[in-house]
Amino acid sequence: MSGLRPRLAPPALSKGEAFAALVGAWQLVLWTTFHADGSRDHPFGTDAVGQILYSADGHLSCHLMRGRRSRLDAPIYEVSDAALGRALRDSTGYFGRFSLDAAAGVVIHHVTGAWYPDSIGIDQRAAMLLKGTACYSRPRSEPTLCGSNGSA
Repeated sequence: MSGLRPRLAPPALSKGEAFAALVGAWQLVLWTTFHADGSRDHPFGTDAVGQILYSADGHLSCHLMRGRRSRLDAPIYEVSDAALGRALRDSTGYFGRFSLDAAAGVVIHHVTGAWYPDSIGIDQRAAMLLKGTACYSRPRSEPTLCGSNGSA
């Protein structure tokens, strides 16, 4: 037994239905990472905030961060590299396009720009479960992002 939670069942939606259900602004509710040893953590804490936007023309923007971040109280180009590095470790953000494999219940984020350069050019596959106004996403590394669609 791996200690990982069971995979979410793919939604019973056609590609068009899944696409239409996903389009909108999704607010982060909780981000949990489940590890193979059965432990779990919250990368930016249980009060993390964030948003993923899926547009009708296939674009996405994702921004997640630690809640209650400390202000730097200086213009960005006057902040020390050390302080800016600490601030960047408390957030993640990227943009690009997305596609769906509705039969597998997978949304794929095609990253074209990101704050972390090593993320550029990768495809992030995430299982999705759409239920009412909630979307649960399970990337392969086992984090779970739970969000609600503010546009519904």
